[in-house]
Amino acid sequence: MEADWAAEVGPDLPSIDVPWEGFVDLRQDPSAVLALAEAAAHPALRESVLALNTGHSPVLTAKCDAWALASDEIDPDEFAAQAEQAREGFASYIDMLQRDPARLASFEYHERWVRGLTDRLRRISLPNGRVDLVIRPASTDSSPGYGLTLYAAACGGGVTTAYASWEAVLRAAVTATINLDSSPSLAGE
Repeated sequence: MEADWAAEVGPDLPSIDVPWEGFVDLRQDPSAVLALAEAAAHPALRESVLALNTGHSPVLTAKCDAWALASDEIDPDEFAAQAEQAREGFASYIDMLQRDPARLASFEYHERWVRGLTDRLRRISLPNGRVDLVIRPASTDSSPGYGLTLYAAACGGGVTTAYASWEAVLRAAVTATINLDSSPSLAGE
């Protein structure tokens, strides 16, 4: 699959801040996931935010959303797709924060994290999809640091195939996110 990362850190750029009015803490109440309209409507997104908030996950989620992509938003080269498989698309994002305060505060950790995650995702043979990771300023309970927005997108020849490809891309990205965090290359903060 295609994967890339960027850092968007600076004045007037979006940030990830927890808690916010309407924030649902899925670590404390996983059943509240059904209160999130996006997660209730899309089982793969629901499973993903629940997995990212479990006790063995290194992160917590802050926000998520999902939407259809118009055909003019799909560049086959950016999705590792054939032109006939780039007619319909679907995408999502999940904002997440490291639970560990030292990791939350470290830009260097986040850079190692997204580089490792991007490398791992590029090795997954999954056509018609891409993941983009964006490091952003963040805070949790007023402790400043950095967070990550995970964008998962996919395309297909029709709505059904695009949606199925998106589900596969999102699941692969979430699994890699949870599993990569414990790798020895990230341990040396």
